[in-house]
Amino acid sequence: MRPTTALEIDDPRHVSTNGSRPSDSERRAAAVEDLKDSLKELLRSALRATTGIVLDKVEDLAAMFERSAATGGLAMGGLLGAVRAGMAGSNPIWGAFKGAIGAMSPGMRAALVAVLVLAILLLPITVVVLLVALVVLIVVAAARATE
Repeated sequence: MRPTTALEIDDPRHVSTNGSRPSDSERRAAAVEDLKDSLKELLRSALRATTGIVLDKVEDLAAMFERSAATGGLAMGGLLGAVRAGMAGSNPIWGAFKGAIGAMSPGMRAALVAVLVLAILLLPITVVVLLVALVVLIVVAAARATE
């Protein structure tokens, strides 16, 4: 059985359960129930509207971050990569590296690969040059010490 609303209770044809016109307490109770129902519906509508607005703003913010990462250069790509990795629970330094690499143009990526390959190929030569420089420094230090 549904409760009697305040509008129905004010109807002259409405008769209380005891056969007489409704008392003031019955009228107040019906009005309070109407008010509660109206407030619940208002809250539901407001919640639906604000949730939609918030979701739209979050999507706009995510799109702005994506555009910034695409056009913001290495620093912005690295920063956003670190933030994504940190939020995902993985290593932020690795995320920053991947973000920076992702923000590079294809030509820059090819140049980076070429530099890394050359560094690996020239590593033995670099080690030999460093060892020769160290021997020269030791000989010079020993010659100065004997003077």
